[in-house]
Amino acid sequence: MRAIAEIANGVAEIANGVAEIANGVAEIANDVAEIADGVAEIANGVAEIANGLTKVTNGFTEATNA
Repeated sequence: MRAIAEIANGVAEIANGVAEIANGVAEIANDVAEIADGVAEIANGVAEIANGLTKVTNGFTEATNA
């Protein structure tokens, strides 16, 4: 009977280990999603800067041609 109990405890520990690994993978997936959101925000910021630079350039061109 003691051997069966030890096997059951071992199986329970393995199950806990698998659950911990699954939680870790889920956390990594969430982190990756957050990183992707951050990268998208950076890209939007860069696009806004580019649009602003275009407007500044156009303004200088108009001022020069005036």
